[in-house]
Amino acid sequence: MSETVEVSREVFEPISMLVRDGLFKDEKDALRSLVMDQAASKIRHFDSLIEEMRAKYDMSFEEFEERIRSRKGAESFDEWDDFIIWESYESAREYWAGVQANLKGADPS
Repeated sequence: MSETVEVSREVFEPISMLVRDGLFKDEKDALRSLVMDQAASKIRHFDSLIEEMRAKYDMSFEEFEERIRSRKGAESFDEWDDFIIWESYESAREYWAGVQANLKGADPS
């Protein structure tokens, strides 16, 4: 993978300005920090949504999934809708946690 990437001036200038103002040591540090902040924000957001679902059903996602998949007889379409939504929250949280972990594990230099 290449160490460089072409970025337009209009995108790069605000990042360079943060470096010039002394907020970051270089552009790479600025980008890493900004993406880390975004990942942390997204994780908090999805944690909040997941907690709402846990409170609504008084169970974990895994328990709710088992309940949905093992149900015999009439299905609850509202619960299926919530299952799909909750599953998307879990997936999105996992994605952002992966981004965060990758950045923490990457060489900071």
